[in-house]
Amino acid sequence: MMVNPNKAIEFLLAKGNLPILYWLKKDILEVPVEREYKNLQKFGNRVRILAAQKPNGGWCKKKYEGHPRWENTYYIVETLQNIFRLHNYGCNLEDEGILEAVEFLFSTQTKEGDFRGAYLNEYAPTYHALTLEILCRYGLDKDRRIQKGFRWFIRNRQDDGGWVIPYRTINKDELKKRYNFEAQLKLSPIKPDKSKPFSHLVTGMVLRAFAESSTWKKSKEAREAGELLLSRFFKDDKYDDRREAIFWEEMTYHFWATDILSSLDSLSQLGFTAENKKIRQALEWLLERQSSKGHWESNYTKASLEDHLWVTFACLRILKRFNVLEL
Repeated sequence: MMVNPNKAIEFLLAKGNLPILYWLKKDILEVPVEREYKNLQKFGNRVRILAAQKPNGGWCKKKYEGHPRWENTYYIVETLQNIFRLHNYGCNLEDEGILEAVEFLFSTQTKEGDFRGAYLNEYAPTYHALTLEILCRYGLDKDRRIQKGFRWFIRNRQDDGGWVIPYRTINKDELKKRYNFEAQLKLSPIKPDKSKPFSHLVTGMVLRAFAESSTWKKSKEAREAGELLLSRFFKDDKYDDRREAIFWEEMTYHFWATDILSSLDSLSQLGFTAENKKIRQALEWLLERQSSKGHWESNYTKASLEDHLWVTFACLRILKRFNVLEL
């Protein structure tokens, strides 16, 4: 199964903005990008995001007027979204504002090692994973706090080797009783019932963090979880969050939840190959969605041309990593 990428590359070269051209040349064509990297420092979206950064290093547009602790949730989500975008726009630790954003994210890490606050005081392995993923992309894999975060994942796996959102493993009525205005301030996080099956939504997001870590991507735990994720391709999840199998078919970038595109991207970095039957089937599914013009379309509800360009880039990078491109 070999792919001729010329149409997709021509589409990106013709339609792509500066960040797209930078990553296309860097990761796909493997040609010098010094000019693009320098020009990215003045890229409009990058400048606007950094200009909106708050004094604490994070970002937050919306102020929650009810329970003040929800404001931290908005800060965490928007900061993660923006620091992913800034990485797409060529930022690194030497750029103004990035170190402040990194320190904001580290300020949400608990003594246990997890990044918390997105679900009030509940364990939030999805956002914990997103935080580790992006901090590793910025080159912080060796930081002791990052390693502590990965060890938290190892301690908090399900018995089957995957991961869940812990509060999803308890009875729904019991969960409702925990959440009234007064109780929210006092409760310790729910411990997971480790006998319950893994969630592929959560496990896929955790694997992306492992895939970005040079110290964990080849670990036994990552390999085992990768096999679990493959066993669920195109199937329903075991929990309510994005349960339906149709969510596998989402096409978005930067990656956020778990879908075929994000899963293939991480599995390609964890030592899995196109010889694996499940991966081969997923790659064939991906190829069937390439348009006659050569690009792939994001099916995000409000997708723009830029969204289609990023998804096309992500597809090309996956195909290259699985050695099915003829460049």
